[in-house]
Amino acid sequence: DLQASVCEFVVKGVKSLDRKACNRYDADYWSGRVYLRGYCMSPGVSFRKSLFSGVHVRGLFRLHKGDMDDVVQWPLNQTVKLRVVHPKGGEERDIVQRPDVSRPYCQRPREGQKKSMFISDPFFPSDDLVRDGYVEDDQLRVKFELLP
Repeated sequence: DLQASVCEFVVKGVKSLDRKACNRYDADYWSGRVYLRGYCMSPGVSFRKSLFSGVHVRGLFRLHKGDMDDVVQWPLNQTVKLRVVHPKGGEERDIVQRPDVSRPYCQRPREGQKKSMFISDPFFPSDDLVRDGYVEDDQLRVKFELLP
């Protein structure tokens, strides 16, 4: 589907991911494969330890060979929008970044090639998400979108 541009997923085990990031620098959570604007990809989030300000939650994606690779434009040249959704009332916060199209993570995937992943520069402070109620029952609701 070339029209679908958004997927939603729930990050489970937020406390554990946060702890792992504190102990090992990072912990990634991947959702299942989806097609967004024709690109086959796995979106996700990365919990990354910062030297000065706790753990940061950043957006991720990894491209995969897909059924529409001959139809979509390469390299991928879409802006990524990552939103966290408040469980009560649906308020959202977002981060937006246009990936660098010259990087391997935007290139057409090839057989046998090591998979590269995009990690956003903008982030959500993990402590803020917990404090402001975005994490409930150890889960975080996320929307991942490709903008034109």
